[in-house]
Amino acid sequence: MRRNCTPQLIAVVDDEAALRQAIRSLLRSAGFSVQCFASAAELLRSDSVKRAAGLILDVHLPGMSGLELQQLMVAQGWRIPIVFITAQDDAHGSLQAQALQAGAVAFLRKPFHEEDLLHALEHVLPPSTE
Repeated sequence: MRRNCTPQLIAVVDDEAALRQAIRSLLRSAGFSVQCFASAAELLRSDSVKRAAGLILDVHLPGMSGLELQQLMVAQGWRIPIVFITAQDDAHGSLQAQALQAGAVAFLRKPFHEEDLLHALEHVLPPSTE
């Protein structure tokens, strides 16, 4: 569990409301601040993309996909650690390879273990300050 005065913000982008809520609860219990979005467009309309310490991003979203959002972020110079999540079959590993080659820090398949998600974030985020 992270203990700090200013919790690090994690943005969650997934089109499944129940999953967004579950991830929000998990991350808050781990000491993070969390903002959730149903689409890449919602995230981009917010200021969270500029303030987030990390991003949990579904691969398949309505409108702009998670991979397209990652490409946009790289092109804009935004350096936010991304943990991809997906329920889609990626038997050949091409989606995972594309995401990781573009800089993602993890690629988790739904349903994933809570510990795997927390470990991925803890591994890449700078230590919080007290």
